Amino acid sequence: VSYVASEDPDNQHFSVDGVDVTEAIRGHEVSSSVSAIAKHPLVRQGLVDHFRNVIAACERPGIVMEGRDITTVVAPDAPVRVLLTADEDTRIARRLAEVAGTASAPSVAQALSSRDRSDQSVVDFMNAAPGVTLLDSTPLTFDETVRELLRIIAITKETA
Repeated sequence: VSYVASEDPDNQHFSVDGVDVTEAIRGHEVSSSVSAIAKHPLVRQGLVDHFRNVIAACERPGIVMEGRDITTVVAPDAPVRVLLTADEDTRIARRLAEVAGTASAPSVAQALSSRDRSDQSVVDFMNAAPGVTLLDSTPLTFDETVRELLRIIAITKETA
């Protein structure tokens, strides 16, 4: 299986065996299945190894990764580690906007709650580990969140 992920933040795309899966991986069907698959130790270790290889192969001076255990398991020694959170209502609203009419509010809420419960048995994703900066984006717009992340990165670089 060949997997390709763009490192260009202005042109994000993902493909598997030459098939563009960019939209599909953000869909409700995939998101609602992630926990059931990722909780298997061999799958988790394979993903951790893959993500570490992506980091090692990155040609740019840094990389942004998302995932509930990136800061603690995948890249615990990264120079900047941020736990980006939001309250449940905000996360549901943002997820509904992402799936744009392909799922109902109740199904999104149920899937999010179910995934949270399932993931809590595998990783503590709601509390920042030592050395990880917590950023609650509940009251922030996307642009405000990006500005705050850039501020955190700048401060971290200054103190390093």
